Amino acid sequence: MANGNEQGGFHPGSSAAGTNLSFTKFLFIIPRREDEATLAKLRAAGSQMSRGYYNDYDVDGTRESQPRETIQFLVAEGDRHEDSGIAAARYVVQVSGKYRPRLQEFETEFRRRLGDTADVMSIDGAERNPRYTSADLYEFAYKRALQRKSGRIARNAIILPISKSGEWWKKSSLERHTYFYPHVDAGTGCPVYGHAQTAEEGIATLYRRLYHNADGYERTGEFDFITYFECEDEHMTTFDRVHQRLRDITRNPEWLYVEEGPLWRGRRVLKW
Repeated sequence: MANGNEQGGFHPGSSAAGTNLSFTKFLFIIPRREDEATLAKLRAAGSQMSRGYYNDYDVDGTRESQPRETIQFLVAEGDRHEDSGIAAARYVVQVSGKYRPRLQEFETEFRRRLGDTADVMSIDGAERNPRYTSADLYEFAYKRALQRKSGRIARNAIILPISKSGEWWKKSSLERHTYFYPHVDAGTGCPVYGHAQTAEEGIATLYRRLYHNADGYERTGEFDFITYFECEDEHMTTFDRVHQRLRDITRNPEWLYVEEGPLWRGRRVLKW
């Protein structure tokens, strides 16, 4: 379970356009009315806007490196009790591609089509090459990582935006690196598992993607990272276990520096 380790190598608050590999945009949608007319307008907007995009509902692990623009539709599970914010969103659409302005054009047109029928909140991210890795970590985590499956199999999606505290960003790159591995905690003097071993149960069962804030870290009112997961029904409890273990600072002291945003859960659908 990745949680936001600065794998791309740019300074907090700086532009990183030269190091971003691709971009993604999550649009969280809160309908102002729960009626058929609103849902019909939402469905029409999704259908019209999806033209020219590859639908990630049908993705499998063989497609990962193919350069194309993608779209994905998500629907929240259960009742929404939150009044505002992304946790209250009934629907989510994710669009991804190499050209960031194209994703902004999508958002602008999508908002226009919905008009005053819904509130829309967006979070942008960027994929980057791993920075903190080694041969051992590659064998332990990356080589064993679950390949992506279609929405018919891995029907669940989880989105968790996070930030790291100012104290974290004051640490040297090398010091931050140590939190991945088993080590002796400087604060307690006790041995700890570190991030990778703490998250081991999720490596082969949870499909994971880490998106960085494309414009830099420590930006006021923005998240540093978006952590995104997909899994089969039987592994929703796996996610919960791994998430709880990562929060245990006796196992994973890194979580002392993690500031979690609202967690969103839903299911992947072919269309709304």
